[in-house]
This record gives sequence, structure tokens and C-alpha cells, in this order.
Amino acid sequence: MYSVSPNGLPSMHHGALSALTATAIVYASFAAVKLAGWLATNRDKLRRIEGELRTWEERRKKALQAKDLKMLERVQREQRRAQKLKQEMEMERLKSSAAAFLTWIAILQALRFLTSDPLAVTLPAPWGYVDAPLSAWFVINSFWANQLLDRASSFSRRLIARRPSNQ
Repeated sequence: MYSVSPNGLPSMHHGALSALTATAIVYASFAAVKLAGWLATNRDKLRRIEGELRTWEERRKKALQAKDLKMLERVQREQRRAQKLKQEMEMERLKSSAAAFLTWIAILQALRFLTSDPLAVTLPAPWGYVDAPLSAWFVINSFWANQLLDRASSFSRRLIARRPSNQ
């Protein structure tokens, strides 16, 4: 039976579904963090920058291999632009990281408010059941949650890409 925490919300501390509820919350939180980072990233801009940098690197390699001084000089003049593009790419990635970090902070604050009981979840262990804080369950799941979510999202993208269009 669920008990009621001081803030009036049901506690996950007791009950057969405690670990399942905590796991669902953890994975929903990881998915929200990934989604926030994904939404904050301008993927078109990143692809354009990566393409331009790849083209510049290829021209630079060709100039070095051919030992063409004129071509090498042209590539060297473009080096400042390549550095600027690299900085833009890093800023775009930093936006994604900042959005994910802020989402983590918001989720952890909400969970802290919702589970005022420090031992918020009952987890199965080889010797029986153990009462543990939800934060410990976050840490335990963090070892594989990101990889599982990445695989699930790539699988869903492949399914969507294979789906025939109704045009």
C-alpha cells in the first residue's frame, strides 16, 4: 500500500511496483534530457558546418600531398574561416549540453519536491528488498540508460525511414 508523503503525494517507498515506478521515472527523465538536447541543436547548421570543414580538410590534404604552393596558400588563407566554423560548431554543441543540463536540474528539483522521503524506492536485491534513495537508482541506471535510449531512437528512426510515404 502506498503511503502519503508530507507534501500530500503518494510515496513510492512501499509497494510491489516501487522499483518499476522508479525505473519508469528514471527512463522518462533520461528521455526528456535527450529530447531537450536534441531540440536545442540546429542539426542543419551542424551538417552544413561539418560539410564545409570536411571540404576544407580535403583541399588542405590535396595541397600538402601535391606540394602545390599556390593551392596551399589559398587553403591557408581559408584557415581563419575554418577555425571560425569550428567555434560555431562547438557553440552549437554547447547549446545542446546546456539545455540537457538545465533539464536535469529541473527534473532533479521536481523529484526532490515530489519524493520528500529520502528512501523513496524499494529495490530488489539478492538478499531481499532494499530501501534506497531515488538518486541512487538514477546513478545505477545511468550506466546503461543512455545507450538503451540511443538504440531505441535509432531503431525508431530506421522504422520511420522505411515506412512508405502515402503521396
